[in-house]
Amino acid sequence: MRVPRSQRQWLVVGGGAGVLFAALALVEAYGDPRATDTRLAAVAMVVVLALCFPLAAWFPVAGMTVAMLSFPYVILIGGPGVGGSQLIAELVLVVHAAYRSPPRRALVASVAAAVVPAAPLVWIGEGAWEFVFFGTLVGAAWGLGTLLRREQARSRQLALLAAQLDAEREARARAAVDEERARISRELHDAVAHTVSVMTMQVGVVRRRLGDRPVERDALTQVEQLGRRSVTELRRVVGLLRPDDTDGLAPTPSLRRLDDLVGHVRSAGLDVTLRVEGEPVPLPVALDVSAYRVTQEALTNTLRHAAAGSATVVVTYEPAAVSVRVADDGRGGAAPGPSPGGGHGLVGMRERVAMFDGELRAGPRTEGGFEVYARFPLGEEMR
Repeated sequence: MRVPRSQRQWLVVGGGAGVLFAALALVEAYGDPRATDTRLAAVAMVVVLALCFPLAAWFPVAGMTVAMLSFPYVILIGGPGVGGSQLIAELVLVVHAAYRSPPRRALVASVAAAVVPAAPLVWIGEGAWEFVFFGTLVGAAWGLGTLLRREQARSRQLALLAAQLDAEREARARAAVDEERARISRELHDAVAHTVSVMTMQVGVVRRRLGDRPVERDALTQVEQLGRRSVTELRRVVGLLRPDDTDGLAPTPSLRRLDDLVGHVRSAGLDVTLRVEGEPVPLPVALDVSAYRVTQEALTNTLRHAAAGSATVVVTYEPAAVSVRVADDGRGGAAPGPSPGGGHGLVGMRERVAMFDGELRAGPRTEGGFEVYARFPLGEEMR
């Protein structure tokens, strides 16, 4: 039969403790001049005491009980009294039994451990104070073992709770990422559907002007039909991705609409300054939407968490990138949290910026307040 690892550890510790206390008991027995006539009988007691510790590794209460019987044995052989090593060993076994055994069983055994050593001493003429003496020592040992058992159980509960909280936190983080990606996908599908619809209309215009070129007209007719089918499918996907409470007629988010966003934030009580640096250029729809959403999330966080009085939004058009910077004069310690629009703070920002291999920085400023900076590289076709 394979012994569990924890049990093997208890056996090793118990064996070591048994050897230690046996050695102390022998030294005590042979060093006491009053015990010259009982030294040989004391050796038997020492052996039994040494074996109690390995036994307690398997059966804590049984090991303590056997050690407890060594007290009457010392009285019966006419020993000089209870040895210090013997008493300490018994108290250690009481602590161990209270730690590893059910509380009720350990309590009953501990009461017996206090009565059995005191009763023979009182019987041979000692005072009733022996009951108080052993009761106090054994009670303290039992209380220590019970406290250790309770703290271990509490530690296990806390560890289990921490593991559950970590799992829930990871699940919420994954759900937030999935929800944000679905939101991004919905916006991209909507933008692509709009673009394909415009392309299809332009193809139709060209087709109608090719009345004398039937081959080209038939090819464009097929392109137009394919485009209309694609728009229909994209609209269907957008309908599946859009929540029931979303307004499908809402305008597409864009940096060109930042004035409206800033106006809404100002009406909520935050003084916002908008500044555009560089020459604005038409941006890809997906990038334009993502830059707007990052700005919206940053302003929402400032409004809800930063206790700020003012904020500055800077949009910079560079030759190879476009960047947005939102800085406030608030506390500077609050990380972006979920916004009323359905975003998830830094989760949504990271997802949107990572989609374009961009750069995102968010954190407190040295001069006070909080700052969010996002840079979106432009594709080669935009440079």
